[in-house]
Amino acid sequence: MASQAKPIFLKGDPILVRNARLQSRGKKLWPEILCFVAVLLVGNLIQGMALAAPQMIAMFSSDAFHQMEQYLQQSMEAGTFQMDTYLRLATEAASTSMPQWFTVLTLFSTFLPAAVVILYCRKLEKRSFSTMGLTRRTALPEYLIGLGVGLLLFVIVLGLNFLTGSIRFSGVVFRASALPLLLLTFLGYLIQGASEEILCRGYFCVSVSRWMPLWVGVLVNSIAFSLMHLLNSGITPLALLNLFLFGVFMSLYMIRCGNLWGACAIHSMWNFAQGNLFGLQVSGIPSKNSVFAITQTADHALWNGGSFGPEGGLCVTAVLAVGILLLLLCRNRDRGQKALPVPEKLVYPAK
Repeated sequence: MASQAKPIFLKGDPILVRNARLQSRGKKLWPEILCFVAVLLVGNLIQGMALAAPQMIAMFSSDAFHQMEQYLQQSMEAGTFQMDTYLRLATEAASTSMPQWFTVLTLFSTFLPAAVVILYCRKLEKRSFSTMGLTRRTALPEYLIGLGVGLLLFVIVLGLNFLTGSIRFSGVVFRASALPLLLLTFLGYLIQGASEEILCRGYFCVSVSRWMPLWVGVLVNSIAFSLMHLLNSGITPLALLNLFLFGVFMSLYMIRCGNLWGACAIHSMWNFAQGNLFGLQVSGIPSKNSVFAITQTADHALWNGGSFGPEGGLCVTAVLAVGILLLLLCRNRDRGQKALPVPEKLVYPAK
């Protein structure tokens, strides 16, 4: 079809946005943002309720929790109690010191927010799966290509970090006994990456673009994706910028392909490679089970991202900026999409 070769932002729309507009005209920008916030909160609430009991078990069994108890008892007896120390230990007990099984469980539990998003799009917005980028055709090849792209992108990031002297290779730390946990973590990241892509790109970007220009949908969902990580440990202005650029890159990748599968795979493989192949922090979250050990150079935080991990450094900025430029030069492929017929009379004014 001739429309498949039209560059976005210049003329025409990707088929998934056009089909979403035909199925439901959508709302203006602020109502769309409020709906997104509501869907996000409901999804996170359901996930939090499901994880409440396992989190208590994991927290009470952690070393940090026992240190917190010990500090409270000893400091009260000695009269040296300090609230900031107690809160730091409590935070470690509730997050960074959690056992690996709880981390894996948390990754798998992200299917709950994704289910909320899909139900909202299907039942309230009356959108088909294909308008969320969840097409049947070409799903497997697109996903496999995305896994390769995600790994390649992060290897390039590592290469730039090595060239700038901001990281160094510390050896292989993989143990055969850890293979089952590593495989479960990989499967968990497949769900986690897809969950965030369904929320921000498949739902929010497309929904906004039904009423607003496509570039508005790209920018707004990328800003939302960045702000979703605002409370992560080690967050910096540069990290927020990189998260925004990652959102733009993922949006463009979805639009160019015409489906969400590749974006889901890139997101998942990027996170898995970062944390469990190379042992670096994933958006401020440390990894406890990896194949390789890589050490960051303390005085090169501007390049390696410091405590936030590579996503807080200039190397990621450079890779994402180049990737965005390349995608802007590409043309839409609309793989797996079939254009819906335009009704003779629309119930809303044509755009």
